[in-house]
Amino acid sequence: MQTVVYFSNDGIQVLQGTIKGGRLNISNFILLPVETGALINGVITNEEAVRESIVAARKENPKLFKNMKLVIDSSLIATKTVAVPKLKPKELAALAAAEFDDSAGNYDDLVVDYAHIPGVTGNNIFGCGVEKRVLESYITLFASLKIQIKSIDVGLNTLIQYVSATKDYKGMTFALNILDGKNLVSLLFENGIYIFSNRSRLLAERGTDAFADELFGKLSSLIQFNKSQKSEHTLNMSLYAGLDEYELSGLRALNFDPDLNLFNIPQTPNIKNGFVMDESFDFGRFIYPIAGFFAGTKPINLFIAFKKSSVVKKELPFEYKALILPAAMILICLIVFGVFFGLKYRAQKELEEINAYISDTNNQAEYLQAKALTDEVSGLQTEVSRIEAINAAISSNPDLVSVMMNSIATQGNNVIDLNSLDYDGTTGALQIIAIADNEKEAARYIERLKSTGYFTQVEYTGYAEISTQTSTTTTTTSTTKGYGFAAVAYLKAGNSQ
Repeated sequence: MQTVVYFSNDGIQVLQGTIKGGRLNISNFILLPVETGALINGVITNEEAVRESIVAARKENPKLFKNMKLVIDSSLIATKTVAVPKLKPKELAALAAAEFDDSAGNYDDLVVDYAHIPGVTGNNIFGCGVEKRVLESYITLFASLKIQIKSIDVGLNTLIQYVSATKDYKGMTFALNILDGKNLVSLLFENGIYIFSNRSRLLAERGTDAFADELFGKLSSLIQFNKSQKSEHTLNMSLYAGLDEYELSGLRALNFDPDLNLFNIPQTPNIKNGFVMDESFDFGRFIYPIAGFFAGTKPINLFIAFKKSSVVKKELPFEYKALILPAAMILICLIVFGVFFGLKYRAQKELEEINAYISDTNNQAEYLQAKALTDEVSGLQTEVSRIEAINAAISSNPDLVSVMMNSIATQGNNVIDLNSLDYDGTTGALQIIAIADNEKEAARYIERLKSTGYFTQVEYTGYAEISTQTSTTTTTTSTTKGYGFAAVAYLKAGNSQ
């Protein structure tokens, strides 16, 4: 039996089960409550609160964390999808690491791994890079509890692997939306193949009309992106995990497209319950740990990658290697010489001095005081590290200021019409959907965006010719051709001027 653990915004989700032949049988599930704020943006900020919850759960069920796999999710996780030829595993690992070279400056000490996923024209790799400090917060916690971690995967990869391994999604074009509190992760699949994803933080209160409007706006952006690509596969279904029926009804009320269906994600036939069904089990709420059982042909294991990255290997020059044996022999001779003559004349005297020093009550009092001060310093250092982790998690989002917005608009040079700018403050991703006067101006606009220096990268997927009709009189219309395109630009971390 395997255990998958996911740290969500409302607690620690633990799921146990067995998977065989692509079919998962769930035998146990539990949601461990954790103090609010103990986890911010995928970083453990209150280790003691998390520890207490895990200790209490393990006391009731000692086998709860056996054979454990972690699934983590955070905007600090960098991901890329790359189409690759047939290569050896070492070559694929090197290629995945090289993909993050350009963005490494925006992250602190990345740990990289990859997995295989289906592509439109063949096999792709899904690469992910996670800051070592994010992984270390989990690894240190479970090591202190003597709980062994078998592997660590990222949530986006597990969702892709689950959909790819489920026959019911084969050939389907749909959006998959995962809500964890106010965090929204949306994935676009075309013909059953992963195409695109984005991450947003919703601002409106859940269950309100404003919340439904905000959700529908995110869905509209995905639909517009699908249309701008001139895909032969039309987005006609949107699935939601973590959304209750009342919220889903509010969202459906905004949908006037009869060909677009909105549903809560169903429990697919390849997943069975080995326990008596209980109303408290919500398939969508536990989607991350459920998907964590589907690892694919080459699983991501950031725990192994973390351990490998912590091993420092330094090759000594040949000249130094040649001197090691003679130097060691000389050192041994000196030690023997010193011991032979020193023990005879000084051993007894030193022993008496040591005994006198140990027996001195003043020295004993100073030792106890020093030990107490050391313990206090250690506690302060732990608190400082915790505060630094909280500050780092809070300040991880880049800022979008008015100067940048004006610059982005003026880069159009009156030949680009901006349809929409959708900014995700959590990831720093600015999604641009626009129309160019001709096919060359779209590419030129992308190059001008890159030259501003505001972005770590700009993803441009090409243009598509579109036609719009406008009425000139009551009886005549004119047709104007343009070139629609979409781009996603990622702001550099920190304050922008």
